[in-house]
Amino acid sequence: MTGKKIAEILKATFLFEGVPTDEILGFVREFSCKEKSYPKGEIIFSPEKFERVLGVVLSGRIAVTKGRLSVSELTSGNLFGAAALFNDEPEYASTLTAKTAASVLYFSQEAILTLINRDERIRMNYIRYLSARIRFLSEKVDTLGEISSEKRLSRFLLKNADDKGYVSGVSFSEIAGRLGIGRASLYRELAKLEEAGVIRKDKSGVEILKPSKLSRE
Repeated sequence: MTGKKIAEILKATFLFEGVPTDEILGFVREFSCKEKSYPKGEIIFSPEKFERVLGVVLSGRIAVTKGRLSVSELTSGNLFGAAALFNDEPEYASTLTAKTAASVLYFSQEAILTLINRDERIRMNYIRYLSARIRFLSEKVDTLGEISSEKRLSRFLLKNADDKGYVSGVSFSEIAGRLGIGRASLYRELAKLEEAGVIRKDKSGVEILKPSKLSRE
């Protein structure tokens, strides 16, 4: 991909908002940012294998998953790695897999730190991004506090069921963690649904028998 095209993609990201294209291209050259291509199906980051870099998707689609749960999809202009850039956690929070052939441009931790320290525009962009993430997470916590365990579980099952109405590939402990409830509470809610004939639970997962009976509110 040409340098000009890369700079145009970067300019549309939160980090380089308000920075002229020629300056962005200069940053890419100055820090020798690496462009890497991935074939469809290749794992880009995983909890065990990752780098403390900021990645910018240049082309293609990248799936973000936790276990077998689909979290989101990244496309051209989306960034990843910011949460792990300046912390010492030994594991990455999710797995990134090339859903199609994809290419990514990487900024090293040192490059981002240098840009933040010397360029006020980029520093403020990064602060705004982190502030927005904090607000998003805070609102999510508030929402979880307002919604009953039953409704949270219903939403989870409906969202993560396959075409046959089966939810698998994730442990009940992980489901409890994602819903923000204790395992005992989860098992109680599952038991209620099973007794009502809405679901069938086995060691591999949960089969939804009557999706219309699950709360969508």
